[in-house]
Amino acid sequence: MSVKISKSLAKKIALRDEPLTQERETALMAADVRSSAQNELIEIDENLLKTLNEVFGDTELMNDKKRLQTIVTQRKIIYRNFVRAGHASLAMGNALLDMEASLTIGERERLKQSAEKILPFGDTVASMLKSVARFVKTGKVPENDLPASYSAAYVLTNMTDPELDAAKEEGLVRPEVGRRKLLNFRKDYRERTEEKDFKKNVIDLERLENKREKILNRRKKLALEYFKLSYEFREINKVIRAIKGS
Repeated sequence: MSVKISKSLAKKIALRDEPLTQERETALMAADVRSSAQNELIEIDENLLKTLNEVFGDTELMNDKKRLQTIVTQRKIIYRNFVRAGHASLAMGNALLDMEASLTIGERERLKQSAEKILPFGDTVASMLKSVARFVKTGKVPENDLPASYSAAYVLTNMTDPELDAAKEEGLVRPEVGRRKLLNFRKDYRERTEEKDFKKNVIDLERLENKREKILNRRKKLALEYFKLSYEFREINKVIRAIKGS
């Protein structure tokens, strides 16, 4: 049975002195497929290659160039459309804001109560989309960095500036980050912050008692100084009265 091998594999075989047994040929071909596939993946996305190795490293997938290429290609399609979904959500939010701006207060209330009759979603989703659109208008997060899921993007709108800055530092403000991950981050961040604030506000009893002791000792010294000065003051007064009286 004839098989096709790469030029690099052919060179490797030619440079070796040992006979090319069927077992060694099979092993060399498997290594060649893995090397070719992974080299191609590295050119596409080195981080993706690392992730695929972490997930599928102990399976046959990493030796199958065709299947690996399918994953890479289809992932691109999914990712591209996922990001488009984020842009679409933002476009809907902006459209809702424009629609709302054209209505009176009473008409807005009617739209809110009957949103599902006019829109493909209810008022809850509409409110979230509008919040995200307003958030992007502030410039705090660029449109291209916004989570593609409007529910995930909505979590960002409810973050404080310090929380948002911390999320950016941890690389959580990007299209593929989901709502659950952002909620967990915010929860952990707030717990850490509350713990720090608690430690700041906790009264150190030992330190407080030491301070009280220092104040008490100082009071005693000042009291002694006061009595001494008072005595000297009275004696000086006696002398002055005696002189004036004579």
